[in-house]
Amino acid sequence: MQHLLLSALLLATAAPAGAAQPAPAGTEREDAGYYFLLARHLESVGRVEEAVTAHQKAIALDPGSAELRAELAGLYARQDNALEAVANAEAAIARDGSNQEANRILGTVYAAFAERRQPMRPGEDPATYPARAIAALEKARGAGFDVGLDFVLGRLYVQTGAFEKAVPLLARVVENQPSLVDAAILLSTAQEGAGHPEEAIATVEKVLRSNPGSFRAQMRLAEIYEQDEQWNEAADALAKAQALNPRASMIARRRAVALLSAGRAPESRDLLQATMASGRVEAKDPVLLYLLAESQRQSKDLDAALASAQKLIADHPEDVRGLHVLSLVLQDKGDLQGAERALRDLIARDPLDANALNSLGYMLAERGERLDEAVALVQRALAIEPGNPSYLDSLGWAYFQQGRIDLADPPLTEAAEKLTRNSVVQDHLGDLRFKQRRFADAAAAWERALGGDGQSIDRSKIQSKIREARGRM
Repeated sequence: MQHLLLSALLLATAAPAGAAQPAPAGTEREDAGYYFLLARHLESVGRVEEAVTAHQKAIALDPGSAELRAELAGLYARQDNALEAVANAEAAIARDGSNQEANRILGTVYAAFAERRQPMRPGEDPATYPARAIAALEKARGAGFDVGLDFVLGRLYVQTGAFEKAVPLLARVVENQPSLVDAAILLSTAQEGAGHPEEAIATVEKVLRSNPGSFRAQMRLAEIYEQDEQWNEAADALAKAQALNPRASMIARRRAVALLSAGRAPESRDLLQATMASGRVEAKDPVLLYLLAESQRQSKDLDAALASAQKLIADHPEDVRGLHVLSLVLQDKGDLQGAERALRDLIARDPLDANALNSLGYMLAERGERLDEAVALVQRALAIEPGNPSYLDSLGWAYFQQGRIDLADPPLTEAAEKLTRNSVVQDHLGDLRFKQRRFADAAAAWERALGGDGQSIDRSKIQSKIREARGRM
């Protein structure tokens, strides 16, 4: 539209500042540039309908112009008239598919409706909007750099799982706008999605050095640690987030889970007790009661754990977590018959409760009782959740207890490969390898058991087994 812009320049210098002059007599039909400038002026003073009319006159005078239609699309977009904005942007693109302004408007509008998951027109599927927005914004972007456009396009890439594409765009946005916390958080999401959690952590930590009071950034850091199963770090990040927002009761719940997963059960128990006593949460909350019972159990406070499990069952008889944790507490207390009753009650309620099936099968295998039933129970659990490494360990252990070493090998090997830090699983593999007279492999598995999570193992017994295996080597 060079001829239009030249005409507009000439008119701009001829007209008084801030005023839009009518075209000289006899030139109106020929000068689209005049109406282009007039429309901009009218919009700037709030005379939107007259601005639209001026744009339409400019288009009528130069019907082949993509730029004029893109300008009108922009006016409609600024007035939140999405349908007219899209219609005029598409008309501009029909005349020039590479028109950056039209593509920017089209992509931005589709991105906004994709974010809201709202159809622009009746019958349209908003799920198609992200792809349309991306296609348009990629053309609008060209080879340059635009903070706003790159942020929107980077967010769309994240939403559609194109993390590798999102990272460089969002990294440039963060580099140019280091105070833009939203961009940094989005970049961390892209980095994590691209398989680089360490880069995601570094990005958020950099934000927190500049903005230590950013609750959202602190929660994002905790979320990355949780996804990467770095439970100690997650618990500490959540503690800082809770200090920033003490009234956010959901943080206490997540922090308790992280502490439990990190093997810090007494801290989890104390946190839950303080949270429930604070009055900011419902004291009968089933999730909190379950977590409290489990943290008390892992802290070896079995009488308190039993009371919490029984309270959970009494207050929420429909919640199966009560029976689950009750069965574990009773096992720890040595009441195996009571634990078995609780598990069989769970299975009677829901024959597809894979956790209950596995728990009962493993308990029988651990006791060396009714091993055929133990195998059958765990096989049922694996039919519901194929490949679950905990269930594979239970199946392998049941076979081992039966003396069926050939059948025990595949599930125990797979479970140990998937649960490298689970001390019990590595201990089971060590027992299998020793039985197979693979003494070096047995010692290595037991070493991993000692270096693992340390839960539910007798360290002195495993050390004795390591010495025996090395003696056989």
